[in-house]
Amino acid sequence: MAQVSRKRKETMGGAADAADLERLRRDLDAAEAERADAVRAQTDLTERRDDVLASEDVAQLEAHETAVAAVERRVAVAETKCTRLAGEIEDAEAEAEQARRRASYRQAEKALAEARTIIVEEYAPAAKALAEILRRASKLRDVVFEANKFLPADAEPLSVQLEPVFDGKLYRGLEGRTQTVEYYVNRKTGLRAGPYDCPMLHSERDKWIRHEETIELPLPRLPAVEHRSVISFTNLPGVEGPDSYIYAAPFWGSPRFND
Repeated sequence: MAQVSRKRKETMGGAADAADLERLRRDLDAAEAERADAVRAQTDLTERRDDVLASEDVAQLEAHETAVAAVERRVAVAETKCTRLAGEIEDAEAEAEQARRRASYRQAEKALAEARTIIVEEYAPAAKALAEILRRASKLRDVVFEANKFLPADAEPLSVQLEPVFDGKLYRGLEGRTQTVEYYVNRKTGLRAGPYDCPMLHSERDKWIRHEETIELPLPRLPAVEHRSVISFTNLPGVEGPDSYIYAAPFWGSPRFND
């Protein structure tokens, strides 16, 4: 195979292009067809030898043996040609694959250089700008946190959700739940029974009217999974080393403790 490879490089001048490879494959197809035809002829002559011997004709036998020798040479030449062409095709395919890999490698080198430039010249400034935006929003949210600690009378706590869409999770199956409750109303005053009234006593029943009402149960104040703010969940590594962060979260998927 090494000799075939060297001979191919000498005759073809190095790497074969697609046209050279296609020509080699056509030549191999023709050589294999020639070999198959020669083998069939050789088989026919072998099967006829007994008939030739039975003729007891020396001249006919000599002609038959000459034909056998000729077809054996034909088979040998065809097999040698097939072996050579198969080796050249294998080498050409390997060289074509190497050429493809070299081209891919050169393209990857360019992509690597471009990607490194993007990280240094585009990512780092953009990440710093984004970090500044998040810090500004965080300081404003801190104002809301502080106000919620000391609420005015009858004021509800302000939401600290800055994003327009809630991305936490509510408790499942609680929406739309209802409960039927009963209560009693005084016939004369129209007031509901208080904690010290006893409308269930037999002596009091004539004073009260029983009512039923279906009410919707309130949802829990806290969701099953809290809303995850971009302020607390954004993680922007730096480019100066493994411990360099432009805007760091303590670990992925969890809120940062220090903004």
